Amino acid sequence: MHENICTAYKASKGKSRMFKDLWLLAITVTRSELWLTRNDFTYNNKKVSWSFFQKRVFNRVHEYSVRLKGNMWNLVEDLKVLDFFRVLRRRVKVMEPVECFWVPPEHNEIMICCDGASRGNPGRAGAGAVVRDSNSNVLRAMSVGFGIQTKYLAELFCVIVRLEWDVKFGVEDACIKTDSMRAILAYSRDINEVPWFLRSRWVAARSRYNNVRFFHTYREVNFAADTTAKRGCLLNNEEGISYENKPDFLRSIELPNVSYFRFNYFVSFFEVLCLSFLSN
Repeated sequence: MHENICTAYKASKGKSRMFKDLWLLAITVTRSELWLTRNDFTYNNKKVSWSFFQKRVFNRVHEYSVRLKGNMWNLVEDLKVLDFFRVLRRRVKVMEPVECFWVPPEHNEIMICCDGASRGNPGRAGAGAVVRDSNSNVLRAMSVGFGIQTKYLAELFCVIVRLEWDVKFGVEDACIKTDSMRAILAYSRDINEVPWFLRSRWVAARSRYNNVRFFHTYREVNFAADTTAKRGCLLNNEEGISYENKPDFLRSIELPNVSYFRFNYFVSFFEVLCLSFLSN
C-alpha cells in the first residue's frame, strides 16, 4: 500500500463505483488500524498479533460497508471482491445504447438548433445556435454571453435571441430544436409559464413568424449547438458573435441518415443473481 492515500486510491481506476468505494474503505480502515496497533505497541507495550489485526480489518470493512451506495458492474471480478470482504451484493448498472437520428426541417422552413451552457449553475452562462435549411446546409451560427445566469435561463434566452435575430432575414417558418425539455414546455404552454421578464420579448418575437414549432432532441444529435454554446460562456454579458455559413471551429455537424448513439443506464438486480449462481 502506498503511503499517499490518493496514489493508493488511483489503483482502482477503471473499476466500478462499488469497487472504488470498497477499495477506499479498505485503505482507510487499514491505515487507521495500523496507527492504533502502533500506538498500543509503543505506549502500552502490547504484543502485535497480525492474525488478530487482519480479522479486525475485515470486521471493520464488513461493518462500514453497509453505508456504501455504489453500484457494481456485471462482472464476476466484482462478486469475488465482495465475497472476499463478506459484503452484500449490490445492484448492477446496465448500459443500453439508443439509436438517434438528425432530421432536417421541412421545405421553406429553417431549423434553429439551440443550446445553453453555464460554468456552474448559476455561473458564467452562454448560449449558441446553429441555423440549418431543408438541405441540411448551415446558414448561420451564433454564440452569445449572458453573464452570471442559470443554465435554464440561458436556454430560454437563446430561443428568443435567435428568433429576434433571424427576423431580419425574412424567415416566416421556424423549427426550434433543443435538448432542453423545460424550455420547450415553457414556450409551448400558457404564457404564464414563461418568466415574467421574458414574456414581452417572447410575444413580440413570436408574432413576427407565421409558424414556430418546437422539436425535442438529444444532446448526441445537437452537438454543433453545444459547441457554440460553450464558446458563448467565454463572452461578456450581452456580447454576441454571429457567423455566416459554417464556422471554422465546427469541425463536424449533424447529418441526416446517420446513426448517432446515446446510452441509457438502468439498475438491475437479476444480473447479480445470475452471476452469483455462476460464480458458485
